[in-house]
Amino acid sequence: MGFVLRIKTWLLSVVVSLQAGGADLDRPVLYAVYGSDLIVRLKKIYRHPGRDGPDGVLVVALHGRNPAYIECRFIDRGAQLRCEAFDVDYPPQRDIGSRQVSALIEAGLKKAGYWRDAAGRAVFTYEIMPDSGVWGGASVVILNPLIDVFGARPGSDIDIIAPLAPERDEAAIEQQKQEQ
Repeated sequence: MGFVLRIKTWLLSVVVSLQAGGADLDRPVLYAVYGSDLIVRLKKIYRHPGRDGPDGVLVVALHGRNPAYIECRFIDRGAQLRCEAFDVDYPPQRDIGSRQVSALIEAGLKKAGYWRDAAGRAVFTYEIMPDSGVWGGASVVILNPLIDVFGARPGSDIDIIAPLAPERDEAAIEQQKQEQ
């Protein structure tokens, strides 16, 4: 499924770029291709009774030259969504708890709203209250560091891994777009 999404993203970026006179439109293209899918999957995970278990995670992984991933899970019995950014390929090959990140990456993640955790690990956290009704904000929080810090572009190899919401549900995504 990742290859098909990369082709859709690339085609959409070409069409939008031609219409906009070549303006930088990577962000809106990636939001259009991945944003609704992330919203639908997060809602499924949130409603699932196993969301607080080990499978209640959503990972958006960028593969390639600057690999990175964002891992999100609900905490406090679903009261918050915590997303952490990692500057390694997914799945990590070793313990990343002690990994140091460059000052440039740390500055970019801080600008995107991610900060070091209390233990000082190279983990960056962003919390969203689920009652805010802004699930689209969660997709932005997930995609922004991948775009701004790690260089995700249309055509990038991006995977979405969510054991409790494993499939891209096109019908649910279309319904979500109509509700917005």
